[in-house]
Amino acid sequence: MRGGHVTLDGTKIRASASKHKAMSYRRMKQAEPELAAEVARWLTEATASDMREGAAYGVDQRGNELPAWVTHKPQRLEKIRTAKTTLEAEPAVRARKESALSDRPHRCRPVHPLTARSAISPIQTAAS
Repeated sequence: MRGGHVTLDGTKIRASASKHKAMSYRRMKQAEPELAAEVARWLTEATASDMREGAAYGVDQRGNELPAWVTHKPQRLEKIRTAKTTLEAEPAVRARKESALSDRPHRCRPVHPLTARSAISPIQTAAS
């Protein structure tokens, strides 16, 4: 086979087909069943491997999952950070509440006249 030119939309490209990669129709007919058998063998092996791993690790597990102690650490770290943020925010919240209370005018309960007299000691009443 001799190399020639292939033209696509007016562009000329030098082309040559490999004699080793080219396949005749007769060779395709021979290779197809061999390749189909090889692919079927691969799929059978993969299914058997999946079944073995499913029995060993569980149906929903692949076998390459991280251990529980590794997955637990990031969750624990997140809980610690959340608790720390909450604790750091408490003094600020308390300070805001106290400043809001101190800004309000104080209202005193009206003193009942009898209660006010009983608060005065007998010595003070005699002297007056």
